[in-house]
Parts: sequence; C-alpha cells; structure tokens
Amino acid sequence: MSSDSKTKIFLEFQFAMILISGNILFAKLIDESVWMITFGRTVFASAGLYLFLKWRDKPLFFPSAIENKAALGGGILLAIHWVLFFASARLASPAIAVLTLFTHPVITVFIEPLYYPVKPKGRDVLLALLVLLGVGILIPELKAGNDLHWGIIAGLISALSFSFRNLLTKKFLSHHGSAQVMCLQSFAAVFVLAPVCYFETIPTSVKSLGLIFLLGSFFTAFAHTLYVKSMFQLKLKTAGILSSIQPVYSILLAWLLLGDIPGYREMIGGALILVAGTLETIRFGKEE
Repeated sequence: MSSDSKTKIFLEFQFAMILISGNILFAKLIDESVWMITFGRTVFASAGLYLFLKWRDKPLFFPSAIENKAALGGGILLAIHWVLFFASARLASPAIAVLTLFTHPVITVFIEPLYYPVKPKGRDVLLALLVLLGVGILIPELKAGNDLHWGIIAGLISALSFSFRNLLTKKFLSHHGSAQVMCLQSFAAVFVLAPVCYFETIPTSVKSLGLIFLLGSFFTAFAHTLYVKSMFQLKLKTAGILSSIQPVYSILLAWLLLGDIPGYREMIGGALILVAGTLETIRFGKEE
C-alpha cells in the first residue's frame, strides 16, 4: 500500500470518526424515545442509500444467499447497537455511553480469532488494555441497580454487538461496495425496529423530524458508509484501536456544542485512549 493510499484511508477514517462522534449529541437534542430515534434514523439512512444505489445503477441485494444473510445479521446487530447506545446515553450520560462503547477495540482483539486465522499479538493486547484502562478511569464510582449501572451495561452490550457486526461484515461482505452493505444493513434494521410504530407515537414536530433526518442521512448513511469503506481496507483490530479516538472527539463536541465541560477523569482517560490510538496510527503507517 502506497504512502498516499495510507494517508487517504487514514483521513477518511478520521473524518468518519468525527461524524459518528456527533451521533451522541442527538440523544440530548431530540426529545423522542431511543426506539423512535433509532427507527427514524434507519428509515432515513436506508432511503438515502437506496436512492444513491439507484442513481449509481447498483443492485440492493448481493448475489449469494449467505451474503444476504450476513447483511441481515449485521443489520440486526446494528439495530441492537444503536438502541442500546442511545439508551446508555439517556440512563447514564452521553460521555459514559461513548466511553463504554469503546471497549469494543478490546473485544475485537479477542474475538477476531473466531473469524480469522490470527492470534492476538502482545502489542495488540497491551494497546487494547490501555484503551480499557482509559475507559475505566472515565467511569465514576457506581452502585449496582441505579441508572448509571444500567447505562454502563447497555453501553457494554452495545460495544459487543458493534464488534460482532464489524467482524461479520468484513468476513462476508468486504468485497462489495460499502454503500450497498450499509444500505442492506439499514433496511434490515428498519424491519427489526418497525414494531416500534405500534407502541410509540410517530414524531410530528418539525424540530424532531429535522434532527432525525439529519442524524439518519448525514451522520448515519454517509458517516457509516465511509466508516465501512475504511474498515474494509484495514485490519479489524487496527480499525478498532484507531477508532478509540472517537470518545475524545465526542467529549470535545459535547463541550463545544452542548457546554458539557470535561472533568479530570475525562482528561486523564481521554489522554490514555489518545495515546493508544496514536501508537496504533504509527504502527499502521509502518506496517499496513
């Protein structure tokens, strides 16, 4: 891989991370249930991606049944990830939701051998544990049974589903276009979440609909398609550890846009996560 290609992939990945980091802001900006927010974002994301595929004259479905099943499974995991991610933000806080989610690099390092004939290297384990330490510092003392406790659990399950979705997607679908992959997974998420409409009131306010449209089209369809494209060109553990910078982006965005000033825990934990991401970035430049 040439130096220019590495730079392009790295910049695309980091831009995707900045956009995805903005997702958490909508947990506070949209006054709807996490179920309806997630359903709405998948509707707008899948519709936008479908129109894009039609414009490019690309098919929606893949040629083999196993690939379509993998996309369906990935879409279900994506729906679980999104619902629990926003639930974590509501139960605990946006910062806790983002930071518990980013145990997923640790999870990826240890479950990747289930999908690929690779063994975790000592360096990968150390970087993953550094990320975990950073996340641990960011989480204050908690008591079992309260909202913070359940928010952290929701965030950890969100991280687990996100890791399995990434592995499943890369193993079976990495030779296809990222927009097609994301479109089919978004459609799968729509059908999984459709029963929400029977139990929740569909938003009618211009503000809610506008924000959900922005979340679904730009911060989901575009951002996640760019993320999937970059992920296909990286090793999964590399993508996982590089994406550990996202909590730092999220905290900065919350600080700048919502006035949530980070405390000393966020500063120290974010610094450790940033160190791990920087070390992996240097390794990526040398070895990928």
